[in-house]
Amino acid sequence: MIVDMYDVVIIGSGISGAAIANALARYQLRVAVFEKASDICGGASRSNSATVHSGHDATYGSLKAHYNVLGNAMYDKLCADLSVPFSRNGMILFATSEADKNEIARLKQNADQNGVPGVQVLDRASLLAIEGSFGEEVIGGLYAPSSGQVCPYSLVIALCEHAAENGVSFFLNTAVLQLEKQGEGYLIHTARGSVQTRFVFNCAGVYADEINNMISGNRFHITPRKGEHLILDKKLAPYVKATISQTPFDLPSGGHTKGMGIMPSVDGTIILGCNSCDVVDKEDTATSEEGISQIIRFFEENWRHLPIHSAVPSFPRHLIISAFAGLRPHPDTDDFIIGEAADAPGFYNMAGIESPGLTAAPAIAQELANAFAQQHHIPVNEAYCPTRTHKKAFRNMTAEEREQALASNPNYGHIVCRCEQVTRADVLQAIHSPIGARTVNAVKMRTRAGMGRCQGGFCCPEVVELLSKELDIPMSEVTMNGAGSEVIPYEIGSFETV
Repeated sequence: MIVDMYDVVIIGSGISGAAIANALARYQLRVAVFEKASDICGGASRSNSATVHSGHDATYGSLKAHYNVLGNAMYDKLCADLSVPFSRNGMILFATSEADKNEIARLKQNADQNGVPGVQVLDRASLLAIEGSFGEEVIGGLYAPSSGQVCPYSLVIALCEHAAENGVSFFLNTAVLQLEKQGEGYLIHTARGSVQTRFVFNCAGVYADEINNMISGNRFHITPRKGEHLILDKKLAPYVKATISQTPFDLPSGGHTKGMGIMPSVDGTIILGCNSCDVVDKEDTATSEEGISQIIRFFEENWRHLPIHSAVPSFPRHLIISAFAGLRPHPDTDDFIIGEAADAPGFYNMAGIESPGLTAAPAIAQELANAFAQQHHIPVNEAYCPTRTHKKAFRNMTAEEREQALASNPNYGHIVCRCEQVTRADVLQAIHSPIGARTVNAVKMRTRAGMGRCQGGFCCPEVVELLSKELDIPMSEVTMNGAGSEVIPYEIGSFETV
């Protein structure tokens, strides 16, 4: 149940909302997060390339560049404190033409201006010394060693759970319908009732413009920019180390893109993508035949350039196990929109946090929360715990740790998801975590059950059964992703006889 009054309400639980919730938990504040979806991390932060960018591509002097570099430097400690896997595997941009080499020279200069550490321009020989076997047409490249990979939804979930452990309240299925100024605070009308708050932090992703424009005359517009990706089987994991991408380029229709890349995920799969396409519908996360074909066509044509081609000579279509699309919140300012609205005291934006938003958000949140607390004389929360309470997943345990886990809990001996080695104990932990999984997809996001080669064909029925039992609801009420996505539309035995 939502209470009547909070000090702070955060709208949205993507990387921005999660990061600011975690940062504000360090202070003596009553904080709530309102999320319109059936689970945290239901928007842009859930579906992206998972790359922690170095900052070499962000425009010098922009907020993107400033927070990209600051955020990148935070990731080792941040992920260690939250028990989230992180790989600082580096990024290589390969060049196949003089035009590419000129762009790489520009990016090196840009990286130096941004203060990105260790960026190098490499000739072919130096490139091969770092990453084995590029195709003969590759003549050089750019190497950014500080680039890395993280699981974006694991990070957001961890940030939210850690915030919850430190006293932040989370409300799912709580869409904000209207926002109005009231005295020294704000009245927020939601799908679950109305509440008052002293301060609002707008972290609503592709809907951040609508929230801002309810209260501020300084209006802006967010365009949903779709990016589609493919996922390749774990069999290819040994052959991909660094993130490897084509040299960025300007789009014929206007704008700029980092181009296509091959990214080794921290979970062992390979991510390919992405394309870029502006859409109108802010809920349009469907993959398209055109978009997927564009990705496949690029990698079929360029596979010979990549080091993996020495082990896998041609693009392995048969090892594609899934595809997904996400929407980046592209603002008409073409830069992050951060801070207190000039004409709406107490209303703070973290808006337009598109790429490199995943990298930048922790730094934005830290600076914004500290400045906010100083401005309003908010005392520090002395009870704040800096590390997250979390049990290691069975798939990440050593053989010795697995033996110990099984000895203490027999549920570790029952495999629910064969592809990803997820046990019944892992699923139960997800259901009973600080922000517990309530849907099949929520279990999937927390455990990876259903993300393997069979895409849930083996594990989904048991996940449904466990959700039904643990939540004490009929199986017909278990959903994939909230109301309207029921997995089993009726209970066995509910048919009427004729």
